[in-house]
Amino acid sequence: MTLSSPTTARFARINGIDIAFRVQGEGPPLVLIMGYRLSSAAWPAKFVETLATNFTVISFDNRGTGHSDKPITGYALANMARDVSGLLDEIGIENTYVVGYSMGGAIAQEFVRQFPDRVTGLILCATMCGGPRATYAEPSVVRVMRDLDGLSAEQIARRIWQVTYAPHYLEQNLESAKDQMQREIALPTPLHAADLQFQAFAEFDGSHALSHIKCPTLVLTGDLDKLIPPQNSRILAKLIPSATLVVMPGGGHRVLWEAVEDCTALITEFLTSIPNGSTQDVGSQPRTATPPQLLSSGAVLLATWPLAVARATFETLSLARQLMLVGSSSRFGDGKPVVILSPRLIGVDIMLLPLSAWLKALGYRPVTADGSVRPDDPTVDNSLSQVVRNITRRVGRKAVLIAHSSGMTLALQTASAHKEWISDVVVSDAPYRSYTDGLRIHFISFGWSALDGLIELPRLLRNIGIELIKESELEQHPSFGCTPMADGEHT
Repeated sequence: MTLSSPTTARFARINGIDIAFRVQGEGPPLVLIMGYRLSSAAWPAKFVETLATNFTVISFDNRGTGHSDKPITGYALANMARDVSGLLDEIGIENTYVVGYSMGGAIAQEFVRQFPDRVTGLILCATMCGGPRATYAEPSVVRVMRDLDGLSAEQIARRIWQVTYAPHYLEQNLESAKDQMQREIALPTPLHAADLQFQAFAEFDGSHALSHIKCPTLVLTGDLDKLIPPQNSRILAKLIPSATLVVMPGGGHRVLWEAVEDCTALITEFLTSIPNGSTQDVGSQPRTATPPQLLSSGAVLLATWPLAVARATFETLSLARQLMLVGSSSRFGDGKPVVILSPRLIGVDIMLLPLSAWLKALGYRPVTADGSVRPDDPTVDNSLSQVVRNITRRVGRKAVLIAHSSGMTLALQTASAHKEWISDVVVSDAPYRSYTDGLRIHFISFGWSALDGLIELPRLLRNIGIELIKESELEQHPSFGCTPMADGEHT
């Protein structure tokens, strides 16, 4: 197959949005699916150029990144897989080889699940199947990937370096990493799009479909991957019939960048060895291949989520994850700001700590505000209006204001005065009443105990959509509201 090879992006209307894509090279089609918060510009240039000597390479910007549209809906990985299918329809490709990296590997799993006849060969790099069989990163690593609001593009890139590149690679190739970073931060990924991608990846579970994959599959990882520990690749290779597993010694999460020549050679050799139109013989054990010119990888480093975490710290991520896996209604959030108005009670800050930590663990951005002062008192740093203003400008979207019935009047007054910052108000322990100021008011009953709202409140927050704040507000603080695309991605 031969297609044109433009160096500039082309656009296709897919699944209700514009998707930017590039096609280069000639030969059998090969689609590249990038990971969390990165656009197609992040692929190593040498990687794409080398593959294009044997394949027609299709790279594209996932929704929310690069030149593609950045909506506030549609980021479920099953839907992003349909983005890929629609793009292939637009280009006129019936079936293809697929390379999926990190979150892109999860999208690739969804793609082959929904469209098995369209995939002739599958490469899953530095990714996971999700769900209860997955091994998740340690909370300290997740903090690096999540706590990015308010940072510049370069600050984000340098922060994420520590968990995506292997330490020795950065020490020896700092200038190359800087050059790569400049390519990746040229077009910013808005924070809302990154949050929605993270949400979708956190909830992904493709483990039950892996046994049905019939196309030849190569699973590739680095043995020093902190972000998606290499045990995940071993699980993938075990669950996919007759998959080939390669563990690159000394490779981090960015093994494709760190060992680009070796990885390109592996992928090319694997795909070119697949007979046209063939499917794989189903076997019970994965095959293990040796990376070219490399020794055996040795033991895989394991990193698991702590299970016994009940304190009010970020480590409640473990508890949140476990509850989601067993079917809790407290599914992962979309990063919206949540402002908790403290009631006028002694010791309430301590009482609210577990609730705040729980909401953060579920993927929101909770902050507390003092309900004992006037909302616009300029002498008080934690006055309600000031807290709301700061968090919404930093994150770039409207907040949900949560109040006990004792603070309802203050909450409603503040929300009415600042509709540009507040989208919804949640009031607990108050009888329902109509309110006609154009506000969305939600009345729920869960008490104000730290544990009472762990189920009801997340369920409600999940159903409240993202609302971006107006550009006029962001212009007053240009560093707020848009977190540029980082040099690392994915979970």
